[in-house]
Parts: sequence; C-alpha cells; structure tokens
Amino acid sequence: EREREREREMKAVGSVSFRNPMVCGGMRASRVRVGHQSNARLVGGVRQRQNKNTIVAHALPTLLLFDCDGVLVETERDGHRIAFNEAFVQKGLPKDLVWDVDLYGELLEVGGGKERMKHDFSNRIAKGDTEMEKVVDAAGGLDEIAKDLHALKTEIMMDMVNANMMPPRPGIRRIIGEAAKAGVPMAICSTSNEKAVRAVLNSVLNAGEPLGISIDDIPIFAGDIVPKKKPDPAVYQLAAKELLGDTWESQTGDCVVIEDSRIGAQAAKSAGMKCIVTLSIYTENEPFGDIGVDKIVDCVGDEKDERFSLSDLELKGDFWGK
Repeated sequence: EREREREREMKAVGSVSFRNPMVCGGMRASRVRVGHQSNARLVGGVRQRQNKNTIVAHALPTLLLFDCDGVLVETERDGHRIAFNEAFVQKGLPKDLVWDVDLYGELLEVGGGKERMKHDFSNRIAKGDTEMEKVVDAAGGLDEIAKDLHALKTEIMMDMVNANMMPPRPGIRRIIGEAAKAGVPMAICSTSNEKAVRAVLNSVLNAGEPLGISIDDIPIFAGDIVPKKKPDPAVYQLAAKELLGDTWESQTGDCVVIEDSRIGAQAAKSAGMKCIVTLSIYTENEPFGDIGVDKIVDCVGDEKDERFSLSDLELKGDFWGK
C-alpha cells in the first residue's frame, strides 16, 4: 500500500497537478536596514509621491512580511508532504509511516518540520510501535533522526521547487512587485529550512517578468534562526529588530504580515503587527476569530481579480476597518 501511495505521489510531482485548487482567479538573515531605492520620498514615516502640482501622502507599511509555505506557493500538501514521505522511504523507515493528506493536515499544528517528525514519531512509540522505536534508537534518538531526515527532505523539496512544479499563489508576484516599486521593505519569516525558503522565493521571483527586486533584497528569517517557532512571535520580532533597528518595538504596529495559518497569524498578532490571512489548502477551515486577524481572504489575487493591492494597505486606510 505504501509503495502504491508513493508511486501515485511521485507521479503527481512530475505532472501539472500542483495548481492551487482554491477558488481564486539555516543561514542567518542579511542585516539589511529599511530603505530600498524608490522614486518615493520618505518624510516622517510617510511615503510621499509627487503628482504634478501636489504631493500625496501614502502611509504605507513600514515592513511587509510574508510567510513562505502556503503564502508564496501552495507547498504543504503537494510539496513538503510528498518530500517527507519520499525521505522516509529512502531512509528505510517503517513501511506504515506514510503522512497522508489528512494526517499531515493535523501535523501542521506543530510548527517546524523537525518538530513535526519528533511529535509523530514519539506518539507512535508511545502507542507501542516497537519497529519505530528501534529505528529511532539506532539513529541516536529523536533529535538525530529528525535532523538527518529533514536534511534529505529539504534536498528532495528543493529539486521539486527547482523543477518549477509549484507555481506562485495568485497575486503574490503582483504584491511583491508593487511593494518593490513603492520602496516598501520586505522579508520572509518562516519555520521552514532556510535553503528551502530561498529556493521557493527564487522560483517566485523568476516565474515571470522581472519585478524590480532581487532575492538579495529580501531578507529571509527561517528555520532555527529563533529558538521558538510559530505560534511564538520570535521570528517576526527578530525581523523587526534586524530591519528597523533600536526603535523596532515602537514600529511593530506599522508592519503588515501576510500569513495563511492559525499559528502563523498568532505569531504575527502576538508581535503586535497587522495580519492578513490568505487561506490555503490546509487552513481554509481553521478558526481565526479569537486571534484578532485584521483581514481574511482566499488569496491576494492576480491583476483584475485583486483581493487587495499595496495601496489598500495604507495604515490609516479603510481596508483595515472593513
């Protein structure tokens, strides 16, 4: 059964089945301070643009921060899950260790791939899975086997990303391009491995016409760069501290985060930031009402099918009150 499941999934990897089914048209991050080149002037924290005879003020976000998986690309079900299962096979783990769609959805409540494996493996052992216990012991314990498997899984995942098997989610390239043009600093904040996040971001930036920004202009805060992962706010706090400097704590309310999951939204709101949730395959039924999320949409939306644009994100604009 496991071999049949593996054949189906690896066959899907080579097909065009990685389209978003929803209804909708490591390394330390670079210490980059805010201030990308732009034809806008920054005056008192407000971006101003010359418009013939008048200057129009646009209080745009101080930072625009993105999660990776499920936000930039729909990676969880048709990327990470398949890569995990393939890593399990290649490392000779018990044949009944298969993360199907439903089980992986449950495991996503645990932030971080290594943490996810340790959670599942320890539960199996606690339920009497002696074969799993022997494999874990032979590998040197949960930490060691998770580290080894995660490294292999990352390589498998990167091969999939580099083969362009997972397209950007609708509107992501558009909003990145708009932010780049306006000079709004951006960063990626993810619990995933830094190498995998970099590969995903690179694939997004190169999936069409140039967006006016390079991968080196978008710092990545990912993996084990912080001791606690989402829903802890540490990764968003680190991004603000690194990019905004000593006054970062007074500016978090002017930062906008685009997330897709409950634990990601919890991290963003706990960091004191505005948060837009773009629902993904695994998160469309998650509860968000108790978190104080500022906006929930099904996606960012491509041109002429936008759910929001950068201009909607003006800090005092009507978007946040709707």
